[in-house]
Amino acid sequence: MDKIPEYKFLETSNLDMDTCPIQIISGDFSGIVYRYGKISLKELDSGDVQVIMDISIVDGPENFDQNTPEFTLVVGEIFVDIIEKNSKTNESVDLEDDVHQD
Repeated sequence: MDKIPEYKFLETSNLDMDTCPIQIISGDFSGIVYRYGKISLKELDSGDVQVIMDISIVDGPENFDQNTPEFTLVVGEIFVDIIEKNSKTNESVDLEDDVHQD
């Protein structure tokens, strides 16, 4: 992927959600709002680690297919970006509804 699309965390005070929704604001998926659910790691026989993410679309075009390889790659890259940004500040990563990025 050339560039991670811009994204922002949205307010959740009026939404009934466990994790903070994220809006993609640039790139092919601009306007899509999603949230991460359960995230787990699975070690493969090769020694590699597979990340399994449960993603829920909060807002997007009707009939949007979130299971395309392109969208999966984008939400994966955004997740890694969130982790990397928070690891540089030594803060814990918390996708609960009190987390916001401007």
